[in-house]
Amino acid sequence: MRFLRLLPLLLLLPAGSIPMTPGVVVPEVDNPNIYNPAPAQKLNSYFEALARSGSAEEASRYEGEIYLIMTRNASPTITFLMESASVALNAQDKKAARTALTSITELDPNFAEGLARLATIAYDDGDYVQAEALLKRALRLEPRHFAAWTGLGLVREDLGDLRGAQAAYREALFYHPYLDGAKRGLIRMEARLDGLSL
Repeated sequence: MRFLRLLPLLLLLPAGSIPMTPGVVVPEVDNPNIYNPAPAQKLNSYFEALARSGSAEEASRYEGEIYLIMTRNASPTITFLMESASVALNAQDKKAARTALTSITELDPNFAEGLARLATIAYDDGDYVQAEALLKRALRLEPRHFAAWTGLGLVREDLGDLRGAQAAYREALFYHPYLDGAKRGLIRMEARLDGLSL
């Protein structure tokens, strides 16, 4: 059940607002015009702001904005299925969550967030090969998906690929410098690799 600790990263996170500061992207979670400019442009701005964030609190706010955009989809069906999967995961109904997430990936194979969430189920089932494949697909679609990088680190760690896990955790921290799971994972890998080199 270790990977399910990542679920808060893979679920829609609440986002607040931060004080207006020159040169800083201000979250607009309550703004109905969040998609003006286009989502891709907004997403780029939030990822850039996240990488430059000066505190964990500030980072968490940009993280929330990123998830708001990444979990939205033009299809009402996929939006409904995402919500259903989130409810099922919160209720620890893995079977219902798997069904909803599998349907999402079939309806839209290019929806990175659906792939990343389905990977959590595969990992929890002990299917590391499937989890790794899903995470790699998600990362090809959205290379900045810090939770997917952290998940890939865990998968590689459990498969004994310590250097691969180390690289994945570093990638996660490149995009989200305050991500606790990635920080702890990187510390574990560096300690284990140092021990092997003695």
